[in-house]
Amino acid sequence: MIHIILFGPPGCGKGTQAKIISNKFGFIHLSTGMIFRDHITKKTNLGKLASCYINKGILVPDGITTNMLNIEIQKHFKAKGIIYDGYPRTKNQIYSLEEILNKFCLGKINIIFYFFIQKNLIINRLLKRGKISHRDDDIDIITVQRRIKEYHKKTSLIWENYKLKNSIIKLNASLSVDKISIFIEKKILNLLYS
Repeated sequence: MIHIILFGPPGCGKGTQAKIISNKFGFIHLSTGMIFRDHITKKTNLGKLASCYINKGILVPDGITTNMLNIEIQKHFKAKGIIYDGYPRTKNQIYSLEEILNKFCLGKINIIFYFFIQKNLIINRLLKRGKISHRDDDIDIITVQRRIKEYHKKTSLIWENYKLKNSIIKLNASLSVDKISIFIEKKILNLLYS
């Protein structure tokens, strides 16, 4: 099984690319944000818990996120590949992901696509997305800025000094959706046929 991580700040286009890749290659798209929002809509206990953090623009604690993701991974043992969109976001989450992949002999993390983009572009994208999709965590400029600050403080450096840093492929997230998806597709094809 192939494991692909899409890594970068909120609003950099990870979700868009994850959908394109999953359609093209038949991989499972696991987005922690989408799963949390689904639970929030259904008013589950997990949703109620997660919304307290998400609406403030802060990360949902590792324990909650990891347990939820582990349950999702176990639904997809027969998949060709999994795309992780917005996970892992902390060093502990990296260890937890590796642990579950080892435990169930599902392979290893193959590629980490690192989306980099200027802060002002992210802010504009998130506020625009908030207007269109009515996502509570994107509507308010203060929440948006807090999310970006959280990303830089807790997430942006998690792969530094890590054994997988050679698996990181940087891409300019301000390019067009098509250019980015062609770039990603080539890298995945190289991986599949190397």
